[in-house]
Parts: sequence; structure tokens; C-alpha cells
Amino acid sequence: MRPTRIVLPTPFAVGPVNAYVFVDAPVTLVDPGPLYPPAQEALDAALQEIGIPRHRIERILLTHHHPDHSGYAPALAAETGAEICAHPDAITRMVQPLGNPEASEQLLRRHGVPEEVLLAMHRELARIISHIAPLTAARPVEEGERILAGGDELEAMLLPGHAPGHLAFIGPDYILGGDAVIAGLTPNPILEVDGSGRRKSLPEYIRSLMRLRALPNLPILSGHREEIEDPAPLLTRYLEQIAERRERVLSALGDRTVQAFMLSQEFFPMRRGADPFLALSEVLGHLDLLMESGLVEESEERGRILYRRRA
Repeated sequence: MRPTRIVLPTPFAVGPVNAYVFVDAPVTLVDPGPLYPPAQEALDAALQEIGIPRHRIERILLTHHHPDHSGYAPALAAETGAEICAHPDAITRMVQPLGNPEASEQLLRRHGVPEEVLLAMHRELARIISHIAPLTAARPVEEGERILAGGDELEAMLLPGHAPGHLAFIGPDYILGGDAVIAGLTPNPILEVDGSGRRKSLPEYIRSLMRLRALPNLPILSGHREEIEDPAPLLTRYLEQIAERRERVLSALGDRTVQAFMLSQEFFPMRRGADPFLALSEVLGHLDLLMESGLVEESEERGRILYRRRA
């Protein structure tokens, strides 16, 4: 039996997030939303309406670690005794939501982010992580693992790009897709720094889209907005849009040698909150694609990372 969608408010620009509940045993909640009182009130009201008191929740599945999806999970698990299930990469980032702030800040400076923009990013990051409850325990879920939710057996599928450790859960006639695909919205490939350096988020995301496109064309129950009944055309459109944006970035680069932040501001001239970070993430992703294609090269000069067309 398909899960029931519960729409929860968030304090973030993305707007409402979708949680999903399987009402049969084991009662399972997917992505319980942020640590945010209006979201908890909406969740309680929805559970009451469908006759599932929160203490009956046995399992919490997380598609990824972003706080609009996972922030409330640790607190809810502590209240109910439910088991949290997530990919190891997501668990790591929930335990350490700031990651390696020194390495991240240094990388942003090397890409040309000014100090005043860094300060704005710090303020926004502090606001974001205030909606995450501390995680103390979770069960790691790997690619291909099968998990019982309600009466359905779900298969975990690793789809990184928007977030490290992003999982989709494939059911008998649907896919719980998290933020891999969203109707009317292209998920951001978020800049991430881990132990091996900066992740190539957009190339990862393209590979995830290709994996999704190779599956049977099942409806996708998305982390935001409405269900995507026929995802195949949307997946193709995503890939086309990424290719078009890549060519626009190459054209904008011209014959210059430039830092990524300056280039990002030409595309997305936004200087508030997380916007410059998301803009930089986007443009770095396309520069990664252009470097993979041999069209652009990266260099470093006096601590600055620079990009130019390959001669």
C-alpha cells in the first residue's frame, strides 16, 4: 500500500516539504521534516487524522541529511523509540552538521568569496542548523538494501549529487525520490567538502539522473511539491537544461581567467543568505563538467583558484 503524503511547512526558501507515512506495520515515516514547531504541529495533526499516534512510529527513513527533511528525526526517534535509517554519508553529516568549517571557509576564499559574503553565509548557516536536532544513533543503509515499510519492501538506491548519501527508495509501483527530482524545480548540486576535498556534485547528479532514467518509468513521490506521474520527460529535460547551462557558462567565461565566485555573480547576482553559496555551487558544477570535457582548466595563483578555457 502506497504511503500517505503529509505536507509540512518549513522556515526555508524552498517552501513546504513532503513527509510520507506507511500506516501498516511496521509504521514507517519518511523524511519527518525540520525541527520547527509549525512542522511538528502539522505532522501531529496529519497523523491524528489518519489514526496513527506518533508513539506507533517504528521506523524513520531519511532520503538525505538536509534539515528540511531530517532535522526533526533525532528528536522524534528519542520520543518514540523509532529506528532512524539513513545512508552512512547522511549520518556523518547529521552528526557533524558543520562538517569541516575551516576547510570549507578556506575553499570559499580561494574561489573568491568576499569576507562580507562569508559572514552572511555564516549567519544563514547558523539559522539553518538551528533546525536540526542532535543525532546520537542511526542504522546505516547501503545501496541495494531492502527495508520493510508498512507492507511494502523498499530497495535503497544511492543517488548522490544534490546531497552526499542521498537515497531513493524503490517500492513495488512507485519511487520515494527525496530531492533527486522535483516537479517544476531543478535541485541544486550543493558544494560539499569532505576528507578527500571538494566533491564534484553536478557530475555526480548527472550520473544519478541517468540511473533513474534507466529504471522502469515509475511515479516518483518527491520530497517537495506534487507527485511526478511520468518522470521520463522531466529527467530528459533536466539533462538538457544542464547541458544548456554548461554551454552558457563556457560562453560567459570567454577568453578570461576568472574566479568561480565572480562568474557565479554574473549568472546569479544575489548577495543574501545562502543565495551566493548556491550560485557558486551551481557554477562550480558546470565548470567541473567543462573540465571533464577538456574545455576548461583550473589553476591556482597566490592562493586563488582560477578558471580559463583550455588552449
